[in-house]
Amino acid sequence: MEASDPLIRSAITQVAADWYAAHRVGPLSDTARAHFLAWLKASPIHIEEYLGVAAVERKLAGGGADADLSVEALVNLARNDSTGGVMDIASPAARYQALREPPPRRLRYGAAAAACASLLGVVTFWMVRDFHGSTSIKTYRTAHGQQGVWPLPDGSTLHVNTDTAVSVRFTSTERLVDVDHGEIAVEVAHDTHRDFRVHAGATDAVAVGTRFDVWRQPDSTLISVTTGQIAVSVQGATTPAALRNSLRVSAGQQIRVVGGILPAAAVPTDLREATAWLERKIVFNERPLAVVAEEFNRYNSVTFTIEDPALRNLPISGAFDATDTESFAAFLASLDGVRVDRQAAGFDVSRHSPDPTI
Repeated sequence: MEASDPLIRSAITQVAADWYAAHRVGPLSDTARAHFLAWLKASPIHIEEYLGVAAVERKLAGGGADADLSVEALVNLARNDSTGGVMDIASPAARYQALREPPPRRLRYGAAAAACASLLGVVTFWMVRDFHGSTSIKTYRTAHGQQGVWPLPDGSTLHVNTDTAVSVRFTSTERLVDVDHGEIAVEVAHDTHRDFRVHAGATDAVAVGTRFDVWRQPDSTLISVTTGQIAVSVQGATTPAALRNSLRVSAGQQIRVVGGILPAAAVPTDLREATAWLERKIVFNERPLAVVAEEFNRYNSVTFTIEDPALRNLPISGAFDATDTESFAAFLASLDGVRVDRQAAGFDVSRHSPDPTI
């Protein structure tokens, strides 16, 4: 799709509204600010829509925190940021000229949501009573192979992985993220008055100021902590009984909750593997081939099929872009005794011979 597509434009407007709301709540955390700058630098359209949201806010509310921001100011902010890995909006220079013209249209917050905005399969939907009030629910969904990252009104940052649905509800007493299915990572802003709780099936994870990953799978929930510490329970972390029966998980640790039962203790984990998806990568160290293949299948329509049980258990190590199926197929074909056949729907992985030692 082109950036001028109405649906994509509406989706960009919605994300711009999210960022604007986050700025109105208070100063962004260092992490959230880095994500904001990265988002700005991704496209001149992002700058245009952000300024448009600010203009609507000023007209509706008689003023706004960004009243003095201009296109040039935002461009300079993005250009002077040292964060790497994002396209430089200063090239080509001709793209700037379009920003100096009045935008073709502006959507208010509700209109953007009502348009059922869809950006490459990533959608959000607002149910709002009061944007800064006691009840707000927001649902995020990503399609197969898509990811998204959004600032939350409290300054936290939500990362949403492929094939995921999650709702966020903030009240005066709690911050709740409910994972219906899929995987998220959160960077939690400190709030002494409200705990930050992630609910996934029978599992609750409570944090005050930390970063952690929650992956709700059909048969279990996997939680990995990057920084700080969380308390995990399976009865609802707001009750005294749940707090007594909770399990502390610290940075560099992971737990898997199966059937609503906590494990005896957290175990060390390779955070590079656990968080590689945030950079759209798949990293694996001595992992069964079937597990790694399924990871690739999470992100791609071209899939890997492995029927042989011994081959499925073959331990492999490596690091790949999540969507680079061709490189992964070439890697598998380079292994002794492994054969990779390209089919219409993907790759069939088999053995050259029935030798069970491979």
